[in-house]
Amino acid sequence: MIALPVNPFRSALRRSGALAAAAVAVLALTAAAAPAAPALPMPPTPSADTTGDPALAARLRAATADLAGQGFAVAAGEATAGASAAIGTAAPGRALTAATPQEIGSVTKGLTGLLLADAVERGEVEPTTTLGDVHPWLTGHLAATTLEELATHTSGLPRLSTRAALAAPITAITYGNPYRWDTPENLLRDAAWTPLRGPRGEHAYSNLGYALLGNALAQRLGRPYPQLLHERVLQPLGMDATRAAPDPLPAGRARELGPDGRPSTPWRSSGSTPAGVGVYSTAEDLGRLARAAASGELPGARALEPVLDTPGARVGWGWLSADVGGRTVVGVNGATTGVRTSVWAVPGTGQWVAVTSPSGSTGEADTQTVAFRLLGLA
Repeated sequence: MIALPVNPFRSALRRSGALAAAAVAVLALTAAAAPAAPALPMPPTPSADTTGDPALAARLRAATADLAGQGFAVAAGEATAGASAAIGTAAPGRALTAATPQEIGSVTKGLTGLLLADAVERGEVEPTTTLGDVHPWLTGHLAATTLEELATHTSGLPRLSTRAALAAPITAITYGNPYRWDTPENLLRDAAWTPLRGPRGEHAYSNLGYALLGNALAQRLGRPYPQLLHERVLQPLGMDATRAAPDPLPAGRARELGPDGRPSTPWRSSGSTPAGVGVYSTAEDLGRLARAAASGELPGARALEPVLDTPGARVGWGWLSADVGGRTVVGVNGATTGVRTSVWAVPGTGQWVAVTSPSGSTGEADTQTVAFRLLGLA
């Protein structure tokens, strides 16, 4: 199984879970003398609702039998042929479908990587273009940071901006939005005085880095990131249901649930959108992305090419690749507190799959697990 980066909110969530368990144990000692307590939140499980292709829905239900979530949606196929299906609910009384919008989290990084590669192909930037080239007022290590270092998580920047890092312990418990203060301007100022987490050239996952990358491309090309993404990537792929930073949020979107079934706040941010904050899509639309990845017919396909090796996977510009079951797979995963998403393809066979779930999990690889099972890799 391809190793996923650790979400910074999970550790705080686990700590809060341990405290909650201890509190429950103490309360149990006096339960006989106390009024009945309300039921504790429980991980959601898919309902019997089924939509889309019956055969694919049956395979999806089998592939998710041991996994938590209020529902799962999938688009899958080989070459240009495919189908879509979903199980479970999008919200109380509403069945989930493969056309239900939800946040996609860090799958957005794969889209941002395609934007970078497309801009390189057009001669608008180079992998060696620095943030100082884009923002001449910058100084120090940030000014010398290249776009490729940001794209491969080798910039040395910390995972989160200072504001998001300070908010994380609270938002991990409340399922709030740790990125709500981020703007392109304050992220740059924040990063300019933030010490590096590690040496440049060493792989260390950074949401902050990807936010700076997407914002730098927008600055250099003279268009807001959502518009640039639509023009350069989404529109050519026919991904009409995918939107970055939509306002208002998409109609009919899924209700997001945290790992224990409590409602989760959608993440919104003008500054961290390129890293995966407030980008919405559907399983069907992400299937178009997966199908193009399988065929190599992507704007900025260079982003899929490995640049460096890490434990468990090779890293491109926002994309991962690995050898699994004798086949080379390429893809990208995403997660917020309330959603999980995976897009994977097997270029050698033309197989592709996209899986979404409007529920968070302590196991971020859940949708990747489903994707690999549907591809016959697990």
